[in-house]
Amino acid sequence: MKTLFELQTLEFDETVRAKTEPRLAALRAKIPAPILAHYDRLGNQGKKGLAVVRHQTCSGCHMRLPLAVMMELRHAEDVCLCENCRRYLYLPDSERAENKEAVLQES
Repeated sequence: MKTLFELQTLEFDETVRAKTEPRLAALRAKIPAPILAHYDRLGNQGKKGLAVVRHQTCSGCHMRLPLAVMMELRHAEDVCLCENCRRYLYLPDSERAENKEAVLQES
């Protein structure tokens, strides 16, 4: 997911320079084809394909995420999609510690 997050950051930067083109190609080569296809499909619709999770909320649609999704993100075992907006979810390392405390409080 970090690779996808970096790709999206570069692609949505309004000042894409010629020197970033090789980096974009390298990042796209690292991402599995099905994930990249879904990401591109959302991009073609004018949407970002990846949403950062902040305070147990999808930054794409602002919906609160279920506890099971948060646990899955915390363990980083598989890619997760938001059930509402269908964006890939990315939980930054800084949010992992906060998420761990919040999950313990809910259970």
